[in-house]
Amino acid sequence: MFSPRTPSTRARSSPYTPSGVTPRAQNRRVSNIFTPKGRQSSLTQKGIPNRSLQTSQLIEETEGYRIEGFGTPLPVLITEALALADKHTEITVKIDQSGWAWLVGGRKLFVWRYKGGQSTRTVFCKELTLPPSDLAHNADRVCVIPSVTDNQSASCIAVSPEGIVRYWPNIAYEGSSTEISAELRGDECASVVNFEPFGCLLATTTSSLVLLLPMSGQNTLTCHPLKGSQGMFSGIGRRMSSFIFGASTLQPSGAPLQAIVCGKCEDEDERSFFVLSGTQFQKWNISQPITEKLFYQIDVERMFREFLSKKVWNQDSRQLTQLKTWLLDMQPTQHGVVFLGAGVNMDVDLTVHFGLAFLDTDINGTPNELESLMILEHQDVYSEDFEYSLQKHRLLLADPRSTTAYIYDREHVLFVPGPSTEVINLQQPGGHILGAGTSDGVGVFFSGSMGLFSISTPQRQEISIMEEPVQDMTTADMSVLTASHAKMQELSMSEDRTARLKSAFIATMRGNIAAAQATIEELFPLDEVSTDLDQTVVSLDKDLVDDFPASDPRWAESRQDATSSTTSLIIINQLNDKLRAHEYVINFLKKMNLWEQLKQVTVRGTRMLTRHVMCEHAEKLQAAIALRQLHGEFSGIVDAAIKKVLEQRQDVNVSHNLTPQDVFYREVSRIQEVMECLLEYQEEVLLADVTVTEILTVIISINTIVEEMLHKALQYRQTKSAMYDCEAPEEENPEYIPWTSTGGDRGVRTLLLKQFNTTMEMVLPEVRDTEGLEKIYRQLASIADIILDGYVGQLESLKVKANRQQHYNKLQRRYEQDRQQLIMPLMEGKQYELAASLAEKYYDFEILIQLCEVSDNTDRIEKYLRQFSDKGFANYLYTWYMKEGKRGKLLALPISQQRELGKFLQKEDIKTLSWLHNIQTDNFSKAHLTLLELARMEQGSLSKKKTLLSLSKLAGLAADPDNGDIDSNILDINEEQELIAHQQQLPALVIENLKMEPDNMAVLSPVQLIELYISGTNIDATEYDFKKALDLLRYIDKTDQTVDYESLRMHIWAQSILRDSWQQDDSVDVMEAIMNTVFFKTVDLAYKEGVDVKTFMPGLKSILNCEELGDLKDSASFQYLIQAGYEHIGQVL
Repeated sequence: MFSPRTPSTRARSSPYTPSGVTPRAQNRRVSNIFTPKGRQSSLTQKGIPNRSLQTSQLIEETEGYRIEGFGTPLPVLITEALALADKHTEITVKIDQSGWAWLVGGRKLFVWRYKGGQSTRTVFCKELTLPPSDLAHNADRVCVIPSVTDNQSASCIAVSPEGIVRYWPNIAYEGSSTEISAELRGDECASVVNFEPFGCLLATTTSSLVLLLPMSGQNTLTCHPLKGSQGMFSGIGRRMSSFIFGASTLQPSGAPLQAIVCGKCEDEDERSFFVLSGTQFQKWNISQPITEKLFYQIDVERMFREFLSKKVWNQDSRQLTQLKTWLLDMQPTQHGVVFLGAGVNMDVDLTVHFGLAFLDTDINGTPNELESLMILEHQDVYSEDFEYSLQKHRLLLADPRSTTAYIYDREHVLFVPGPSTEVINLQQPGGHILGAGTSDGVGVFFSGSMGLFSISTPQRQEISIMEEPVQDMTTADMSVLTASHAKMQELSMSEDRTARLKSAFIATMRGNIAAAQATIEELFPLDEVSTDLDQTVVSLDKDLVDDFPASDPRWAESRQDATSSTTSLIIINQLNDKLRAHEYVINFLKKMNLWEQLKQVTVRGTRMLTRHVMCEHAEKLQAAIALRQLHGEFSGIVDAAIKKVLEQRQDVNVSHNLTPQDVFYREVSRIQEVMECLLEYQEEVLLADVTVTEILTVIISINTIVEEMLHKALQYRQTKSAMYDCEAPEEENPEYIPWTSTGGDRGVRTLLLKQFNTTMEMVLPEVRDTEGLEKIYRQLASIADIILDGYVGQLESLKVKANRQQHYNKLQRRYEQDRQQLIMPLMEGKQYELAASLAEKYYDFEILIQLCEVSDNTDRIEKYLRQFSDKGFANYLYTWYMKEGKRGKLLALPISQQRELGKFLQKEDIKTLSWLHNIQTDNFSKAHLTLLELARMEQGSLSKKKTLLSLSKLAGLAADPDNGDIDSNILDINEEQELIAHQQQLPALVIENLKMEPDNMAVLSPVQLIELYISGTNIDATEYDFKKALDLLRYIDKTDQTVDYESLRMHIWAQSILRDSWQQDDSVDVMEAIMNTVFFKTVDLAYKEGVDVKTFMPGLKSILNCEELGDLKDSASFQYLIQAGYEHIGQVL
């Protein structure tokens, strides 16, 4: 997560220089004189309690952690031992909070005091010899017991793995040691811990316990094996086996020892200690005279399993058959102990979860559950060899009263600053870790390349200025304190409200809070609404960032104010001092309760939040610092631009004692002017008679300068946003146009767009090598990022303003247009990753989709669908596929998108695809309804309607058979299909006359079909055509107000009558003449088909009165024949 510099970047011998001044530190001192970074040391060397004589070198600091050298310089004996040690020799170190530390290598034991004392200036170190052993010695088997009366002397107990105990009453006298055997009976000593006032506790690898008791005033000690006794019948099994096989006073449990820690020492007559043995946790107590008691033994791993199961998987541990857990280490807390545990549920995955389990041992009785379990964010992956490495994890608690913890092995340190903070993974901070301990509430570690170093949370620079001691502040930190008493009086009495606010600020810095508060109350009374607070505050801050250096005599003529925000003579230091002064102003306003009262001021002709203006001042300081750091590299270009700036500032006169750089960097609030002048200088170069190489060099250099300046400004804005936060209704906030995004001819956004285009047109065509092109494209991407970031901030400020909606929409369109123009060149240049990075950040979905199409990367599409699920990416993608005609890809989207896709496809204009989606998702009922709806809507193509009806019918048949509506729909489909059949049976001549093609007919209504069958267009119409026309009447809705059903029916019969002349021919039989008419042929056809002719035929009277027949109805011949026909039919029926 965080990877500090590895040991290879440091000189190996540097931490062990006897004087305490490392070669690296010496180099840094040299750089302090000649480089800006030298000022940092004054900030990191502030006094820390109990470390007044210690070196405290800051090694590395981030927002999450701080690593610094700890304690006194390493003694020469230690550095030599490390340097001369054989690579096969195991070296271990123990660090005790008493101020003593010891190192074990081979049979050598080195004990030294890493905390400097008041009475000595030298570092005490002693070399001792350990008892002989065939196994490797370890620092865990050594215990140094500090002297109660003298912090420079101590006694020491060291035990060999076999149990040989060597005791030094005073380590200053090596020859005064004594030696006895602990009688471990084949067990191996694992650990020796200080258990004052009772001596030391020895624990074996199988959890046997021995109390080592130094005899007061004598050069001897005794060994007292500890036996647990909990009642009359406790240990019966062990006593029986002892009777059979012989006595065993150690009573070993046989379980491997995990940890042994001591409880609080609150009473000289008794003290508790705790043992973690296998899965069991024991609480012991020893009291005077030497009497031990095992209070209880509990299965703590079972408790850990239960809590872990609930916390991580929300299940009972008994249900998790593949749950594997480990208890790795234990440390004491204020009210008990904390365990380092780990667990993996192989039924789910191989993720190993780590946790800190807290157990309260102060309660009366035996605990039956853990007090709490804190799951750490750090995780690992289980493997076959993982368990071996897992057992090497150790837990360190910074202080029993805190939750700051360290989990470490030889390779890593996991820093846990608190219960709700991120776990920080430090990879080999300073090389392999040889030992660890705590001191002054922080974790202290020892490595071969760095010696002792601590890891802690970083010192916060935002310390309240009212709480920071004045003596801890250097003149480089805050030189406004140099104002004289007379000047302070003058400021406080001034008519200028800004000057009086400045006097309150300086008074606060000097610790005179009462005077500052009085000035504030006088300036801005609580019972009055201040009208100029915002302008006064902005003026104060602007005066500080544009201040003259107080100690530079060359500015004496220009300086009107004896106070100053900087005393440095070096420009880069002046800028850093001003930034620190600005942050002090912020803290001052917050402490004086003015910050929450700040509202708006007018800047660049528009209203702006005062806190944004304050942040802008700091951003410009960051830009000025960045420019100054690049000044040496691009001196020719920057000097030329500065000269132009000063020429354009008509109110500036450069003294003969001052350089243009001095004058320019002094007035930070106008730093943006240099960017316009840089581009003007670039234009001059483009018009000059110079080589292409020179032109490219200038453009690329100016890109670098502008990019770095604005990048640092934006970085400050983003990382320090919390400092400038203020609770205020968003709708009351004005539009936010940062100085990095101003428009107009001289605005920064305008200049950046111009520079982007210049780079595109002038540089890219001339660069041929791949490395050069990549550099140019990175510059273009960075400039684009700055431009688009400004747009986003501006748009966000307008979102909640209903009265500015039109302006918001206009700005949004311009943003989208510029976004496309800025990212598309990267696409065209095949810089896909750069394009993707910007498109992802600024939600340019068009570019993202095109990127996926170019690379045919469906995985990336799925990633974006998840990543931008709340940003409307899915709908944009669906629309894009439809627009581009890529319907196959649309329907091939992953299962996870089917629900959203289904909603999208319900839109009226794209329903033609939704039924396919329904089929794909097995929603046949929905597909049936969609197809039926589409078929009913279809009017352009008869064949398409026929197909849609057929598919709807198939989908309906495949759907849930219990759905009654589908049966009804299928009946309707059958009718629709019959109607289509009628249209398809239209005579070919009719279709031809209509200028239609049989395979490409439009859909005709029943009325239209009737007309085509009976009209004059169908010249050869027969009884079959008229029968079809009459059959089509059943598709007419009799309730339809637009169609007169009876009139239409009569119209069909009238047309059938008009197909004949109805003239009587004496040579032809009457009945034959009747039967040859289309009218009676139609009736006869219906009769043959089984139709009820009585209801099928129109009434005789209706025919004789039909106006559509014209003169025919009055013809005697017609009347005779029609009546004769009706009479004949009546007789037949």
